[in-house]
Amino acid sequence: MQTERGLDRLVTFLDAVVAIAITLLVLPLTELLDGAEQRTGLDTLLADEAPQIGAFFLSFAVIARLWLIHHRVVETVRSYDRAFLTVNLLWILTIVLLPFATQVTASYGTDRPAVALYIGTITLSSFCLTSISVLLWRRPGLRRDAAGPVPPPWPALIASGLFVAALLVGTLVPGVNYWAMFLLLLSGPLESAARRRAARGRVATD
Repeated sequence: MQTERGLDRLVTFLDAVVAIAITLLVLPLTELLDGAEQRTGLDTLLADEAPQIGAFFLSFAVIARLWLIHHRVVETVRSYDRAFLTVNLLWILTIVLLPFATQVTASYGTDRPAVALYIGTITLSSFCLTSISVLLWRRPGLRRDAAGPVPPPWPALIASGLFVAALLVGTLVPGVNYWAMFLLLLSGPLESAARRRAARGRVATD
């Protein structure tokens, strides 16, 4: 039987793994100092290793964003079941993979497999978060406010759809690669449009 302590242990475990993964991102940067004395200065080091440093900051922001979304969703959870547990473990797998995908990105740049691995990992992570939102929407017993109305998880579905689009464009269109992730800027307008449509639907049914 699932208990509140079991849920607390699950969330604590997930938070700990995220903290470890986000810390692992910095380890390749510390290795850059090996042999740094052979270079002309810090500015040369930073210029030479700009892709590695850029990949670090990008992945730090990505993991932080994914954790914030997960944190916001889990704040509404009262209980859990096997499906909820399974999806969360799959989500944390994507988080663990991100430091490796980041290193591949820094090493192989815009090679198509590197782009596919990086954006694909984030896309899978987004789909896991969407699946968690759908579970909470379809299974009121998992939520703290089980009796209250919960809007459909359109924001999560839209974000996952945009990630799929970014993955396809970034890997299939030459020269686009990681720039395809700017498609996520469309999430705000699309979510607003979805909310307006849902509001019109509620008014029509009333």
